[in-house]
Amino acid sequence: MIHLVMPKVIDRRGRGLKTSQKNVTAKIDWLQIIFYQCSIEELLETLLKIEKDCFLVEKAQIRYKEYDVCYSYGSLKIYTYDLPAFEESECYLVFSGDACSLYERLLHSLESNWVMFFQQLVTQFSQRFKVKRLDIALDDRNKQPYFKVEQLIKLCKKKRYESRKRKFHVTESNVAGTKTSKTLYIGKRTSDVMFRIYDKDLETAQKEKRAVQEIGSWKRLEVEFKRDVAQAIVELISKNTDSLEELMRSFVKQELNFYSDDEHTKIPRFWERYLGNVAPLKIARKYEIRGLKDTEQWFVFGGGLSTLKAFDFLANHGALGNLQNMLQAIQDAELSRPLTKKVVDHLVDIGREDLIEEIYLLTKKENLKKDKVIQSQAPL
Repeated sequence: MIHLVMPKVIDRRGRGLKTSQKNVTAKIDWLQIIFYQCSIEELLETLLKIEKDCFLVEKAQIRYKEYDVCYSYGSLKIYTYDLPAFEESECYLVFSGDACSLYERLLHSLESNWVMFFQQLVTQFSQRFKVKRLDIALDDRNKQPYFKVEQLIKLCKKKRYESRKRKFHVTESNVAGTKTSKTLYIGKRTSDVMFRIYDKDLETAQKEKRAVQEIGSWKRLEVEFKRDVAQAIVELISKNTDSLEELMRSFVKQELNFYSDDEHTKIPRFWERYLGNVAPLKIARKYEIRGLKDTEQWFVFGGGLSTLKAFDFLANHGALGNLQNMLQAIQDAELSRPLTKKVVDHLVDIGREDLIEEIYLLTKKENLKKDKVIQSQAPL
């Protein structure tokens, strides 16, 4: 067990600054849920507690779905069907970051909170909902933060981190003049878990056109959960066994660690103090490679499958004219380099490495070198 000792730091004016976990808070920063066999009236009355007249109703569409109307309450949006059959009634609730902040104030006015919201969700809707995405942020507002983003980036570049084979990348954007803000990503946007670490103070200053000094030190570690992991986290929150901050620290301790040595034996003191005296949170799940799955979703819902069926219909009825027979063309088609990488990742994931050589033969003639493909074989 780690004995938590907070260091005392002296600033330039001689006053003591204490780094405290009391200044690290968690917040829900994004939430997407699909409700099945649920009308807009039931969703508003039993869960959101907002009158229907408060919503702006507009015609709208969303990718991969057949919704045709959107109910908007500020930045909070609900996509659904204008005239649904009862058995097909479905609602897609989308809380953006701003919508989460807006709704949190509403919850407070109702003497409620996110834990109570998720409890109501799990109890009232039981098997009729599916969480698609959930973002939770840990905000360090200490004047002397536990870490700096650049500090973690340097450790990643030295390969002094572990996160279940997740790779990292860094983006950089201009804030003011020559000043830039860096964001550290660990994991892919398409995977079930992705970490995003950045200077929230710089982002807020740019957005609100204020001086960074007015905002104060603000470092954010954000976890983007998707699919089954998002569902599991929501159910854990609803049980209210720990605070949201403790749950997040426990999850991070299980999924992401930094080291001060190349052998990965020593965890830096600042990271131990940041996570504190919590046990790692274990969530049983399958680590899925999403690349080919996303391609499948695009093919099925993006129009590829229906287009192929249309060409097959024309071919079977001798009505192609000067069009090409697509099913016949498939036999001569070659795979692109990006698609080959996705297929190889999929074959490694299901234990069918014996087919990799054949995939290389189907790849366009610039072909992939094996050493380049092997690098992408580890599950994310």
